[in-house]
Amino acid sequence: MAGVVGVGAVALMRREFPQVSSLSTVLRTGSPWWALVALVLGTASQLAFAYQQRVLLVAMGVPLRRRDAIALTYSSGAICMVAPAGGAVAAAYTFRHYQRRGADHAVALTVTLVSGVITVLSLLMLFGAGSVVSAGLSATTWRPLDLGASLSAVAVVALLVLGVRFRSALAVRSRKLLNRFSLFARLLRQADRALRASRAVGGRDWAAALALAAGKWVLDLACLLAVAEAFRADVGWVRVAAVYLTMQVVRQIPVTPGGIGLIEASLLAGLTTAGADAASAFAVVLGYRLITFWLVLPVGLAAHLMLRAAPVAERSTRAVRAG
Repeated sequence: MAGVVGVGAVALMRREFPQVSSLSTVLRTGSPWWALVALVLGTASQLAFAYQQRVLLVAMGVPLRRRDAIALTYSSGAICMVAPAGGAVAAAYTFRHYQRRGADHAVALTVTLVSGVITVLSLLMLFGAGSVVSAGLSATTWRPLDLGASLSAVAVVALLVLGVRFRSALAVRSRKLLNRFSLFARLLRQADRALRASRAVGGRDWAAALALAAGKWVLDLACLLAVAEAFRADVGWVRVAAVYLTMQVVRQIPVTPGGIGLIEASLLAGLTTAGADAASAFAVVLGYRLITFWLVLPVGLAAHLMLRAAPVAERSTRAVRAG
C-alpha cells in the first residue's frame, strides 16, 4: 500500500515539477526575512507542543524541566517522522522518558494518551472554525470544508465533555460489560487508571493544554503562510489555510514514515489548484518541509543524545488518588 501511494505521489510531483530555470528564479528571489519568520514560527509550533505536555505532567506532580520537555518533543517528533508506524514508536519512547523523569505508570499513560487526544481534538476544532469561516465566504472561494466537518467537531467536543463529566459511571459500566474478555478488560483497566490520574489536572491546566495544542496547529499554519509569502505564492491566506487543513487530514494517515511523498504531493496539488504557479508552489513545499521535517531530524538526534546523557529522576512522590 505504501509503495503504491509513494509511486502515485512521485508521479504527481514529476507531472507538476516546474522548469528548473523558473524554480531557480523563485528560490533566488525569495524573501530571506519571511523565510526567517517561517523558521521562528515553525520552532514556536514545536515549543507549544512541548509546553502542552509539560503542563499536564506538572499538574500531575512530575517536575519536568522546560529543556527536557523541548528535547523530548524534538526527539519523539524525529522518531515519528522516520520510523515505520512512527506514531506508536514515538508514543512508547515518550512514555519511557516520562517514567525516567519521575512519572509512575498511570501518570505516564495518562499524559501520553491525553496529549494525543487533545492534539487531535484541537485540530478538529480548527476544522470546525474553518468550516464556519469558509461558509461565510463567497462561493468562488476554494473550500474543502463543509458543515459536516463542523458538526463532527462539535459532536466530538460534546462526547469528550460528557465523557469527562461522567467518567466514573462510564468506567464502572464498561468494566461490567467487558470483564469477560481479558484483553478488553486489561485495556479498560488501563483506561480507568488514566481517568483516575487525570483528576489531578485542574480546569486551568486543561484549558492551558488545549490552548497550547491549538497554538501548535495555528503556528504551524502561520509557518506555511510565511513560506508562501517568502516565495510570493499569491493565492491568499484563506486558500493556503484550506490547503493546510486538507493536508493535515492526509498527514494523519500513517502510510509512509513522516508522510514523506504524501504530504509533498498533497501540498503541491492543493497550492496549484488554489492558483499558485508551479514554480512558487514547489518552492513553498520545499521550504515548508525543510523547516518542519528535515531540520527537525538533526535537532531530534541531538535532543535524544542529550536525554540519554541526563540522569534518571527519582519517582515522583506525589500520589495520584484513586477516589
